Amino acid sequence: MKNGINLRKKLISHKKLAQERTILANERNTLAYVRTGFASFALGIALIKLFEENIKYVYAGYGALSIGVILILVGVIYYPLRKKKILSY
Repeated sequence: MKNGINLRKKLISHKKLAQERTILANERNTLAYVRTGFASFALGIALIKLFEENIKYVYAGYGALSIGVILILVGVIYYPLRKKKILSY
């Protein structure tokens, strides 16, 4: 009987550790989205400022700027949704 209780505690602690690892992976994923978004945003600003006379690069800059904002929003919005789903298991 004592072995069954001990095994149950080990399984519960193993489940909590797995859940913590998944939450940390979710945080790393969110930070990667935000980091990539900021890099794209900075690239867009650089393209717009450096190549003001060439309209193709200006449009590419606005595209990169838009993609950067979208990536940042996706990372920030989906983080709590994924975390809530992880904690529900």
